[in-house]
Amino acid sequence: MLRAAVVVVTVGVGWAVVEGVGGENTPTSPNTTIEVSMVYPGNATVLLGALFPIHPSTKDTTTTPRCTTLMDDDGIQALEALLFTLDEINTTPELLPGITLGTLAMDSCGHPTVALSQTLGFIKGFLAGQNKHHKPEFTCGDGSSPTFRDGQFDKVVGVIGGQHSSVSVQMASVLRVIEMPQISYQSTSASLSDRERYPFFLRTVPSDSTQVQAILRILKEFDWTYASVVCSKGEYGEEGCRELLTRAPDYDVCFARPYHRLSQTHTDEDYQQVVSQLVERDARVVVVFAERSVAERLLRTARLRSSDSRFVWLGSDGWSSTSLKGVEDVAEGSIAVQPLAKSLPDYDEYFAGLTPETNTRNPWFLEYWNHKNGEKSQYRQIQWLHFVRDSVYAFAYALHAMWEESCEGVEGMCEAMAHSGHIHGHELFSKLIKVTFRDTSNNVFRFESTGSGPARYTILNYQRVDQYAFDWIPIGTYTNTSEEAPELHFQEKAKYRSSADFPKSSCGDPCTSTQAKIPLQDTCCWRCEDCQAHQYLNKSTSHCMDCQDCQAPDREVGTCVDKDEKFIDYKNTWAITALAFASLGIFSTVLVGVIFWVHLNTPVIKAASRELSYILLAGIFLSFFMSFVIVAPPSLLTCGLTRFFLGFSYTVCYAAILTKTNRISRIFNKSPSKSHKARYTSPVSQVVIVSLLVSVEVVINVAWLVYNTPSTKHLCQRLVPHRVRICGGLDDYSYIVGLVYPLFLVLLCTVYAIKTRKCPGGFNEARYIAFTNYTTCLIWLVFVPLYLSTGASDAVRIVTLALSLSLGGFVQLGCLFFPKVYIVLFKPEKNTRDAVMSIVRTSHNSNNRDSTYRVSGRFPDEIVASVPHSTPPIFFLNGGKKKDDAQHTSKQQKQAIVQEAQGRVNHLYLASHLSPSLIQQHPATPAHPPSL
Repeated sequence: MLRAAVVVVTVGVGWAVVEGVGGENTPTSPNTTIEVSMVYPGNATVLLGALFPIHPSTKDTTTTPRCTTLMDDDGIQALEALLFTLDEINTTPELLPGITLGTLAMDSCGHPTVALSQTLGFIKGFLAGQNKHHKPEFTCGDGSSPTFRDGQFDKVVGVIGGQHSSVSVQMASVLRVIEMPQISYQSTSASLSDRERYPFFLRTVPSDSTQVQAILRILKEFDWTYASVVCSKGEYGEEGCRELLTRAPDYDVCFARPYHRLSQTHTDEDYQQVVSQLVERDARVVVVFAERSVAERLLRTARLRSSDSRFVWLGSDGWSSTSLKGVEDVAEGSIAVQPLAKSLPDYDEYFAGLTPETNTRNPWFLEYWNHKNGEKSQYRQIQWLHFVRDSVYAFAYALHAMWEESCEGVEGMCEAMAHSGHIHGHELFSKLIKVTFRDTSNNVFRFESTGSGPARYTILNYQRVDQYAFDWIPIGTYTNTSEEAPELHFQEKAKYRSSADFPKSSCGDPCTSTQAKIPLQDTCCWRCEDCQAHQYLNKSTSHCMDCQDCQAPDREVGTCVDKDEKFIDYKNTWAITALAFASLGIFSTVLVGVIFWVHLNTPVIKAASRELSYILLAGIFLSFFMSFVIVAPPSLLTCGLTRFFLGFSYTVCYAAILTKTNRISRIFNKSPSKSHKARYTSPVSQVVIVSLLVSVEVVINVAWLVYNTPSTKHLCQRLVPHRVRICGGLDDYSYIVGLVYPLFLVLLCTVYAIKTRKCPGGFNEARYIAFTNYTTCLIWLVFVPLYLSTGASDAVRIVTLALSLSLGGFVQLGCLFFPKVYIVLFKPEKNTRDAVMSIVRTSHNSNNRDSTYRVSGRFPDEIVASVPHSTPPIFFLNGGKKKDDAQHTSKQQKQAIVQEAQGRVNHLYLASHLSPSLIQQHPATPAHPPSL
């Protein structure tokens, strides 16, 4: 039976105190390892607690954890790396002068329950130290202060460990109670980054969230967009899977659902079912975020299902640290992520020189030596020992920072630092989180804000090194030694079995920048669909998004931008045509105006009513001039002028025509029974009447402009590559508002033109006015549908409006002015009073009369033949009275006298030598125009 004892051994620069071992040369065992603790060196000023999985653990039928056979290298090499680093620190005079840093190490057996039990020793030691150095709360029976394990635990200021995340979680939950800092060298679980739950936990390795980013970067690098996921049950595997699924969309990676969770307690049938589901999918890549035991069992099941060469296994650090036994052929070509694999300098020589005789400070070394049968030929340094070294140095530099701040250069631990022999954990932690130093690669080490170490990973590829041997070969790194984002670098080309090319793993062909991903039943699978010409690809959703009609897609930016703006201006071919037409009209209008001015006092011009003619010419001129406004680039000014003068120009023209025809109608169609003069026929009255008629249109247009202010807008069509700037209202029926009143005037003009059709030739413009009105209506009937059907073609639309105004002006010039200009210039013999006032009448009976006025002044033939040529017609001007003149007539003659109103022209027609049966009396008609 083993007996408890304390053995003190001198080793190197110090000596060790070992508790719980039966003797100096008595090896430890799985049954006694929990009772063993090592303090080195025995004269240490401060100690760092340490837990290493020297032995593995299993569960018996009572589920009580039990330590088993010593592990190959993980625990022993990590413990020796700690001791090796302490020797290095304590022999460095610049670091912690006068202070010896030591360790109190124990075995955690790699089990959370065992680790929790061992961690309680630090709690007991802390309470004993508090009772001794601060306020005493309990004493022994003899009055002395109680101690725990000879007071060695009182010196512990921090803890290194554990190795597994499940162990570190238990330790951190307890150590937070006494505010004792903890640094893990291998625990990577993302949950440990929770500063609220684990406020005093740090680690020199990056967290699994960073490892997940490294795995996703590898998937993206190899263009693997579709993969399956298998994880182990527990803190490590399930947290890793959650991180993978959460971050995958950021890397354009999709994982098949559901993902699979396995553990050692699952049956073979469970593993076979998982492999069957993996085979049924199109995914050729399987991410295995699991512990080693689960990963190896999964690979064995895949080999049994003859799926050993189907998959590329992408592994986490949980199963890729050592060679895989029995499943090498299945795992060939696998890629894995491991915390930075780097040898610890000079450690190989140190470990090679260790023997049970020279290494008595490590109570578990003799058991390890016996387990290896004294053979070191298979020794190989574990590549993550530098993380243990960083953990020790982090504590050393933090303590050194406290010493520099508190002790003012005095060697040894002063009172301001130790507080009566006890260092406060929260003060030490505040120095730890800010500590910086050089690691073995001479890069700056610092803790991140989450308490994790910087991203330092090695990318491994499982390759065949000879005919029968396989090994993990480093091919790249994923590191971040600065505050920038981590970077992925490949130094070697990855190999996949006998081929260098890895299989593709996707559930759809890659879509171009103009194609949308249409998800299929499996959310990871898709088909590509081209975006239409008016659509862009939303990169965040991978869907085609419609652009508005006035916008066009920008495929590079992935958004909509305004189309190029176009509008008609004076350089446009259509505009030049309209302006040339309008310019000809303006020239013709001015020319007619000049001709009228030169021949102002001639009978034809007088009969045309000079004042109204010039008003009409002004309206026609305005119609032509409006083309220059309509064709101008759309603006608030040009749009307002167009809306106002579009109907105003027509109103001026037809107000003048209406006033003119109304005046003639009132004069010539006056009843003979009325003797008073026709009113409001003077030039001033006519101008006032025209002004009143035009003012109605002014009021309408002003009210319209106030109610609907001028504006510009854009005409857009989806398939037209540009947008057209036009005046607001040009694309709908609102412009008709200004044309309703002119249309009413046109109708009135037509009525009065019909009523004055029997007036003398110089005054009778019924045919011309009617033709003008009909032609105007025809123009609008033709041009309005053309205007409304041109769509977004601004050129045709604008020119249609301009040409319609110009054509209307030419019709008015041609019908109302050109005949008079023709008489004035080319038929001067007709530009007389007689020609203007000449009439001829025929009478078939007294009840049915038809009068005919001709410009020649001749009577109808049947009347002229019976009239002696020696008796011409006689005109009495300004006679005003009816009387008989017996001196100039014979008994057979009968005179017909017709009296007009006083002050007007009396036209007396005398027919001589007519037989009584041919004498007819005709209604009186003025002999000369009222303006004469």
